[in-house]
Amino acid sequence: MIGPWLIMPDQSMRYLDTLLLYFEEEIMGEAYFLALADAFNEPVQKHKMTLLAKVERQAAEIVRPLLDKYELRPRTDEVLHEIGLDDVAKTKNMGWQGMITHMVNNYPDYMPQFEVLETMAPIEDRPLLEILTEHETATIEFAKLELSGDPESTVLLETYIKNCKEIRGLT
Repeated sequence: MIGPWLIMPDQSMRYLDTLLLYFEEEIMGEAYFLALADAFNEPVQKHKMTLLAKVERQAAEIVRPLLDKYELRPRTDEVLHEIGLDDVAKTKNMGWQGMITHMVNNYPDYMPQFEVLETMAPIEDRPLLEILTEHETATIEFAKLELSGDPESTVLLETYIKNCKEIRGLT
């Protein structure tokens, strides 16, 4: 590694370990939301869970170039998907409103963790990490809008997916 990290190897390892973990957690989240899409019966709810799964995948893929840059090797999607299924039964048992309420009440707790990752990163990595953080903001806003009954609750999710695809050249 180059730059100031030669002086602070512990910080660089902490950053790299956290980057890899957050990437893997997004892949786990994809599996989690896909399983919830299968668990809910209402087509609209299935669609919304599928969108959340796509947001998770796009968030992961937006930082994949950083994994490549640092030669980080995540576990396979299959392994990560298995881990991602751990909390599906518990969440499914909350029902739709309970799950959305849980998201509104608990997902904001993740925001400081994403922000810390940004501050640990070299300046040149931060634009991609800011986009990673935006996925959490979009998810929280979706949940708030969904809880309020807003029929346009998915707009931010759809916009996030579209923007990530454009950034990655997949339009």
